[in-house]
Amino acid sequence: MNQKLISILIPNYNKVEYIEDTFQSIVNQTYTNWECIIVDDHSTDGSWELLQKFVKSDSRFRLFKRPDSLPKGGNTCRNFAFSKAKGEYIQWFDSDDLMLPNFLLDKAKVLDQNPEFPFVASKAEIKFADDFIGTKSFRQNIESDDVISDYLRFRILFLPGGPLFRRFVFEEVGLFHPELKKHQEWELFFRVILRFPIWGVVKKKGFVYFINNNSITARMADTKKHVKAEIKAIQTALDAASNPLIALAPSKTRQYFLLRYLRFSLVHQMVGPAIWFTKRLIQEVIQPQSVEMIPENN
Repeated sequence: MNQKLISILIPNYNKVEYIEDTFQSIVNQTYTNWECIIVDDHSTDGSWELLQKFVKSDSRFRLFKRPDSLPKGGNTCRNFAFSKAKGEYIQWFDSDDLMLPNFLLDKAKVLDQNPEFPFVASKAEIKFADDFIGTKSFRQNIESDDVISDYLRFRILFLPGGPLFRRFVFEEVGLFHPELKKHQEWELFFRVILRFPIWGVVKKKGFVYFINNNSITARMADTKKHVKAEIKAIQTALDAASNPLIALAPSKTRQYFLLRYLRFSLVHQMVGPAIWFTKRLIQEVIQPQSVEMIPENN
């Protein structure tokens, strides 16, 4: 098998307790033609020093600090990592998760054998910290017969490390929005499936996704913060200014979800978002975005 270069892109901030296991799981991959680009967001817990050891031990690791000229945050670090990547395939990953040995190999095989797939997705084995406080239920679904509608209903869920993408995907749809603090992967992957609604699937679980009390997933259990984050992500996804690819969704689908989140905003007494969704809904009904020239199944 002629292995194409996979760029593994990892942001890090104060994850020193997880780094050794995470990066050892990358070294242990049966697929060997990879580069791992780590962008540290100015950690204060000794992460940088430990990461330097990995870089010295294996030339496939490349380490950067987020430039001071760029805004702080994981999204900025991810985007900066992409700018340094050389691989034909792109693998986003978090610095506190673990790759199972065939994680890269299984997904690369699917892309190599199916040139029509722009990306391939796999599920994760979910592990909760022993002291985790919250509901230990977590649903993963990476397949659908109604892709756009199910995705907007959160019925499809790609965890950050789940998909392996061809590089051109992000050259077409763009990268992470730095201003989003939550649901940033969800918003980016929505742009991906709008443009590329067919993908490959690896049935077996390929990595371990940890949820602890400090993880974003756990913090989303705070209802008020969760509502605000969900609305912000939906606004970004449905607004043509931030997501021109929304024009690829049928007008009726756009109208439905604008109305759905108008009601959602009112139920949670969020006046500003309610006004925003109302204005966009009226605009969509009176003058739908120009989609007639764009095939809906493109």
